[in-house]
Amino acid sequence: ALAAVAFTVPGKAQVSPPGSPRVLAVLQELRASVRDTRYDHQTRIDPRSGRYHFDCSTMAAWVLGRAAPRARAALPGGRPLAVDFWRAIRAAPTVRPRNGWLRVPRIADARPGDVLAWPRPRWFRSNNTGHVAFVAEPPTVTARGVLVRVTDATSVGHQDDPRNRDGGPTGFGDGTLLISVDPATGEGTAYGWIGAHTPDEWMIATPVRVGRAVR
Repeated sequence: ALAAVAFTVPGKAQVSPPGSPRVLAVLQELRASVRDTRYDHQTRIDPRSGRYHFDCSTMAAWVLGRAAPRARAALPGGRPLAVDFWRAIRAAPTVRPRNGWLRVPRIADARPGDVLAWPRPRWFRSNNTGHVAFVAEPPTVTARGVLVRVTDATSVGHQDDPRNRDGGPTGFGDGTLLISVDPATGEGTAYGWIGAHTPDEWMIATPVRVGRAVR
């Protein structure tokens, strides 16, 4: 069974094993090799030269293809979309993995290496179907929600993110999101793109889910 992590006061989650050590290893290999990164819907990946041009879903699929092939196989072939990750996580059980996925019900229980995803609300004007990212650190519980450090591909950075700096690269990188949660279930109900700096009126209501990719 999935071990729950108790949270009684705001702060860091207790130390726990990573959700997927292999996912973290592949992300570290990518981070060490990247020389040229860009957020782009036209995928251009060449690890030898360190070129990684991709969007969030292509980046996540590329990592899972190397770290958790069963989880990747549960997604559509070709180029899966962000909403496809969300659907796979939503359909996954919470006790025994199925099709390479295990759903983590509470955002606060996410572990490094887990996959975080949400669908785009219908009213939100965007060509994207949502967003997908990898959890990079144990979450931090605050009075406003849960701060989650993530690794993803984006054109606009998050909190404490080099991609926010003038002239900073788009594409692969790390930043912090704020996730509002249902007090009763701990499930994500909205996201703040720039973490703790997100004003309340900028929180985007949509179901945010976390899944653990199993090899």
